[in-house]
Amino acid sequence: MPATPLHRLVYSSTYRTGRIDNELLALRDILSQSRKNNQKSEITGYLMFDGESFVQVLEGPRESVEATMARIAQDERHRDVTIIAIKPTESRAFHNWTMGGYRRSAEQDPIFRAHGIPGQIDRAQLSFDTVVSLAIALGADQAKRASSSSNTP
Repeated sequence: MPATPLHRLVYSSTYRTGRIDNELLALRDILSQSRKNNQKSEITGYLMFDGESFVQVLEGPRESVEATMARIAQDERHRDVTIIAIKPTESRAFHNWTMGGYRRSAEQDPIFRAHGIPGQIDRAQLSFDTVVSLAIALGADQAKRASSSSNTP
């Protein structure tokens, strides 16, 4: 039996304060819940947050990706949810992440600038390929930092 075809979806939204007013705690809450849900749904991906906007890559079977996106669209922490694109993909870019995540900080600003995002995320200027490339670069940087810190005596 052939494997279920994979799809990758990229969306953006604006952070809406609510039950968790602290943005870092809100991000941690989203990531924690996403990891639980995504493992069951065979979803992997990466969430980026700059304090104002969320940008996320989801990947997995199309039906699961669309169901996850429908949940996100109803989540009180998101407003102005915009799907940038959904495309078939041959393989997962985030196979090690049921959901990786990143809160933008000055340390990774060079990575954002290299992807054409010098300041706050301008949701109107985002492209599917830029978001995927940025998420891959941030995930690699995050893994590298985790690896080097675990090797420190």
